[in-house]
Amino acid sequence: MTIMSSKLDKIVKTYKSLAQIPALAGAQIYHSNVINTVWSQRNLEKGKSTKFSRTLILNGHNVDETFPLDITSEILSIISESKNLRAVLRENDTKQFLEIWKNNNLLRCVDLGGLDIHGNVYSDGEFGSFEFSPDEKKLLYVAEKKPPKSEPFYKRKKPEEDGNGPKPTKGDEYVFEQDWGEQLVGKKKSVIAQYDIENDSVEILDGIPDNICIAQPKYSPDGLYIAGIAYFTEPRKLGLIYCGNRASTIFTLDFEGNYLALSLNNNSVKAPTFSPDGKTLLWLQRSAGGPHASGMALVKADTPLSKDSLVKTVVDIVPSKKKISEDKDFYGLYNSGFPKRCWATKNRLLLNTNQKYTINSYVVNVDNGEITELEFDAGSQLVIDVSKDTVLALRRNFLHPDQLVIGNLPDTGSENQIQWQDLTPKTKIPELNDLIYKYLDLSAPHGNVTEFNSIYLGPSSGNEKEIPLVVWPHGGPHSAFGNYLFLEAAMFLSMKYAILLVNYRGSLGSGEDSVQFLPGKVGVADVDDCIQATDAALKMFPWLNPEGLVLCGGSHGGFLVTMLSGMFPDKFKAVIARNPVIDIASMSITSDIPDWCYVEAGKEYTQKGELDDDLLLKMRRISPIYHAHKVKAPTLLQIGSKDLRVPAQQGNEYYCRLKTNGVNVKMNLYDDNHPLGSVPNEIDNIINTILWIEEHLGLGQSPTS
Repeated sequence: MTIMSSKLDKIVKTYKSLAQIPALAGAQIYHSNVINTVWSQRNLEKGKSTKFSRTLILNGHNVDETFPLDITSEILSIISESKNLRAVLRENDTKQFLEIWKNNNLLRCVDLGGLDIHGNVYSDGEFGSFEFSPDEKKLLYVAEKKPPKSEPFYKRKKPEEDGNGPKPTKGDEYVFEQDWGEQLVGKKKSVIAQYDIENDSVEILDGIPDNICIAQPKYSPDGLYIAGIAYFTEPRKLGLIYCGNRASTIFTLDFEGNYLALSLNNNSVKAPTFSPDGKTLLWLQRSAGGPHASGMALVKADTPLSKDSLVKTVVDIVPSKKKISEDKDFYGLYNSGFPKRCWATKNRLLLNTNQKYTINSYVVNVDNGEITELEFDAGSQLVIDVSKDTVLALRRNFLHPDQLVIGNLPDTGSENQIQWQDLTPKTKIPELNDLIYKYLDLSAPHGNVTEFNSIYLGPSSGNEKEIPLVVWPHGGPHSAFGNYLFLEAAMFLSMKYAILLVNYRGSLGSGEDSVQFLPGKVGVADVDDCIQATDAALKMFPWLNPEGLVLCGGSHGGFLVTMLSGMFPDKFKAVIARNPVIDIASMSITSDIPDWCYVEAGKEYTQKGELDDDLLLKMRRISPIYHAHKVKAPTLLQIGSKDLRVPAQQGNEYYCRLKTNGVNVKMNLYDDNHPLGSVPNEIDNIINTILWIEEHLGLGQSPTS
């Protein structure tokens, strides 16, 4: 049997249509009636995403906009507070150029590689920074430290090479230094660079200890020093992206090289930000170690900091839930950062965080800790920018493209009465017409934590047992599905499948107790929750076909779908697993995050002392490899050859084992890392996923000759 060519053409056409929907990548209030926006859209011909800007102009209740302008080559950009300067980091043919624009002309253009002062500038969200000094005379950024020169013990030299410059170290060519792992490959040691605009020069700031990697530095409001995050690099670096549990502290550094670090023992910190008056520094904080993502406390300290500054809690970690303003339920903070401009008047901080099945926006009064939700009942809402009390927000929904709104924040105590004006229209997606989403609150029969949730997407009615259901647990495991449009789900819905997104116990947004419940129970509690959610959906929506159940998931979601297909071999008819964790024991010595394997198996990570054979055996027994011999469902594996998080050997071993046991299995190997996020690879894996479902549920097939 093969998929009819007309069906395949329809799948490709649908993908091309949905890929044209842009997603908001950033926005800023430029003037009270001028909004600069940046959008990202897949470009299938170029095989990468195109980034473009649009300016929105408010004219009363009407909104005019400029024509989109391609800014794909811009890696970083910022407009100074006075709006007299704009800085851009541009990348062309692997070269990085720093540009300073003043009013209507290019003031400076610097070939940073040509200076040979540092390596590439960091533009990622973990380390990167890009900001003007308060007097707008300098620009701060983070870059890779230039490694010392080395050469072999024996190297014949030309006479002119014997100069008077620094002598390379002999024999250090192959000395190993760890980088920060998955998607941060090559980032080993960060430095703070400062560009002097007037003198057209770059300097590297001194004073950072050798055992520290700095991240997210920013100027104090008076411009006298810099504050940021200090990551400890000893005894080893562990993968950093998606990992909010790395041991770190807050540092300050003045321009004389005086470095100070707070005594935050065994903690992990994120997103330091100064209050507008500069008298307070705030940041997010949790214990180091443990789950890679969890609840965060919002804390603050008076400036200037000292080594033993008193750290006060503004919003504490929430075990389950608590009541906030207007008697709303609040489940805690799970964000790892804030909007770049996050302050309204009267010391009010605006932020966004997961809350069960949505991402919500809040106002926090940092003087008294009062929290107010900026309500939106039709999906997720994220604050993007704040200028005085003007708030720019993004609204997202499973069934609608991104929409921008703007409003003026009322006085303290009345923030929830904010009135919003649409800046972009709420448009419909033809492929998703007449579909619904429904939140399902569920309770497990056992455990000290019982509450979890799932989200149904699909038709609101239908003939009995006619609609296939894709059961889709998220990765992490400590993350969560929120209500926002994403292309793969839209593709499934356009093919007339229903989807069940499972936020099992351990997910973010439901209280810290839920996060901490899962370690030591992976492969058990999360599996049970997926089965309970599936059975609940089948009972609630009678048009779902219990003989048409499909499993789809990546990373820990891939772990779960391969566990489910082994433990319930007759329940599911097809499986698609992307970079799945297959054998926790073997992953514990090959992944960039070996600590994940220990923590999720129930122990803190250590390399001290003897190996724990019992723990390694437990890791094996709670892994999909332990149940592989029972699998019946046709299985499609989608594997990244450059994946450092869940190395490709995990999928390869599973592929060989299933094949040996007579299972219909196929593996696609992509030249990519963990997310399989490049446009060509995304096209291939999404369309192949649908073809696999169509083939093995007997949909859209025609006999071969």
